[in-house]
Amino acid sequence: MKLPYIPDIAEPFAAGYLSALEKGPYAAMGEGLYTEGTAFAIEYDADVGLYQCGRLLEGTGFQSGSGLFWRGNVMQEKKEKFPEYAAFFDAAEKALSDRDTGSLIWQSFTENERDCAANKTVWGGTWAGHTVPDYGGLLELGTAGLRAKITRYRKVNPYSEDFYNGLERVLDLFEMVGQRVKEDAEKRAAEAETAEEKEHFLALAKVMETCPQNPPYDFLSAAQFFWLFFSYDGYDSPGRLDQIFYPYWVKTPYEKAFAILEGMWIGFHKHRTWNICISGSNADGTDTTNEISFAILELVKKHRFQTPNLTMRCHDNTDPALMRSAAEALAEGCGLPALYNDRAVCRMFMEELGIPPKDAHNYAMNGCNQIDIQGKSHMGLEDGEVNLYKCLEYVMTRGKCLTTGKTVAADTGDLSSFTTFGDVLAAFQKQVEDMTDMACRMANKSQKIHAEYAPNLWHSIMIQGCIESGRDFKAGGPLYNHGQILAEGLADAVDSLAAIRYHVFEAKNYTLPEIAAAMEADFAGNEPMRKQLSEKPARFGNGDPATDALAGEITEHFFRYLLTIPTYRGGWYSGGCSPFSRAASYGRCVGAGANGRHCADPIIADSIGAVPGRDAEGPTALLDSVLHLPHHLAGSGFILNIKFDKAIFRTEAGMENFMALWKTFFENGGQQLSVTVVSQEDLLDAKVHPENHRNLIVRVGGYSDYFVNLEPGLQDNVIARTGYGR
Repeated sequence: MKLPYIPDIAEPFAAGYLSALEKGPYAAMGEGLYTEGTAFAIEYDADVGLYQCGRLLEGTGFQSGSGLFWRGNVMQEKKEKFPEYAAFFDAAEKALSDRDTGSLIWQSFTENERDCAANKTVWGGTWAGHTVPDYGGLLELGTAGLRAKITRYRKVNPYSEDFYNGLERVLDLFEMVGQRVKEDAEKRAAEAETAEEKEHFLALAKVMETCPQNPPYDFLSAAQFFWLFFSYDGYDSPGRLDQIFYPYWVKTPYEKAFAILEGMWIGFHKHRTWNICISGSNADGTDTTNEISFAILELVKKHRFQTPNLTMRCHDNTDPALMRSAAEALAEGCGLPALYNDRAVCRMFMEELGIPPKDAHNYAMNGCNQIDIQGKSHMGLEDGEVNLYKCLEYVMTRGKCLTTGKTVAADTGDLSSFTTFGDVLAAFQKQVEDMTDMACRMANKSQKIHAEYAPNLWHSIMIQGCIESGRDFKAGGPLYNHGQILAEGLADAVDSLAAIRYHVFEAKNYTLPEIAAAMEADFAGNEPMRKQLSEKPARFGNGDPATDALAGEITEHFFRYLLTIPTYRGGWYSGGCSPFSRAASYGRCVGAGANGRHCADPIIADSIGAVPGRDAEGPTALLDSVLHLPHHLAGSGFILNIKFDKAIFRTEAGMENFMALWKTFFENGGQQLSVTVVSQEDLLDAKVHPENHRNLIVRVGGYSDYFVNLEPGLQDNVIARTGYGR
């Protein structure tokens, strides 16, 4: 389809995409991206001190997180504004409106799947997720090296011409962008009012004489090279920044390098970068901490930003000085860094997914806390979620949702026929398996549509395995293509099952039908029962052996069942628990529970820890409970939110006690700690006087946010968490 590029209607992507559609989907995507690039606003960001790509995302386009999109309202407005181009808009609508990735995915779901998504039982697919590209390989090869790699593998995969043509067109785009940056920097240098300003722009112009075709030569050139590609990708997740940049950092004086890094840190915050990872171990156990690791923690302490999310990987040989610096950063109250344990994460990847030690030890987080192998995988995204608390609701209602009244799940049996707790547990596990199947089925539909309609050429260039195999990033090209399905309402389900076991089968205070009837009535007229269910037995998070063992059993069942289900991309699903900001909305969609919780109460477990406020025996008991969970089976972030009063971190003894607790938890196999350091009095006052607490930061799910920006249900959730040290 021969169509002109029409710059004054600002839809260059559609024009380029349509012009090459007959050559194949990859060629069309490559031409669309290139044509969009001809109209990029090449922007110099004075806050960062670097150039970035200002992408055009209007009526049509491509985004890594959502795929190919069509915004009909925008296109209709432009058609009315530019009637002389009506034929172009009609052609675009005919070719692109039925390729909108999000619409195609939603249309692929059954009515039952949509109902279960609407009532927060499950979700699956619908988005393409975050990624941790091979930025180290990009800097090492440059576009010239990548072109040579494409040329080499064209001969190996002769039936992938369309794919390789698309990749080369994207490289054309970046080389064009580099030339435009060079020209703009030279112009700004000529117009500079100060010698310092002139020197800076001349240095950036010099960078683009070499880059992106060739590798950078110092930290400024590496930073500018990286920032162009990173901004084009939506400022997503850089991954192991200290490892990527260290070869160039050491070629620059420390003060200058730190200033460049500080500009980038400001840019990461300004553009809401998702996750940066520091430190960690190699396969032989050696520590990878370097000067950049410490510099980033210094920037955390200096600026107290709530973003970007910062992950620090820990292991048996982590530099004690780095641990101390991390504790000092946490004491600032911004929730950074999140702490991850190589012992748990690498074990999972090696033992359960068969990833070689060298690659397993090169993991990094993206998004809030999903785990990827840097530059080698498409597995570190939330593919879906299962609400375990809702699954137990369906056991008690024979498949009916208490908040909508619809029957959406299987009938797992007449409650009066359950003679043992084992019968209840088997019915619960059947509901979990059914809903896990649904989440994975929805995720696989989404993966298939992304692969067929929304190839991601940029990530195919930046993820190892794609060029080598001749397959797109979305179509099984990366070396590792596993998936991650999260759990919601874990502690709530455990507490409810423990209450059923105790009150029905041990103390024999009530029958299952009696509890089910009270749940349906939201305990109206049954307050004594609700109180008993709420108070006994000991809730999860208090070190009770029986409750904790039950938590381990149901979590291991969920995780091991996931490991039997293949992803469309070509891997296996694994589990995690990262409620993000969803916890309160999930709580509102769950009916009254067998743990004595009222219908639609937004306060449910926001991590793998206790239901907020129900851990009363101190942090050691909480960690003891949590260590009964199978951390070594969690292939995604297994988040533990823990809240400390800021007074603890004001004393040397308090700091030492925290670090000892952290070290012991990780030595015993715990995967992750997300630490909020805050005063309970400040939280309570912020509910009443938010204007006085604009900079109050807390951990939510797997990320940090300003407390006053949270919706009321989430604020109450954070307030209700037990705060240690008060």
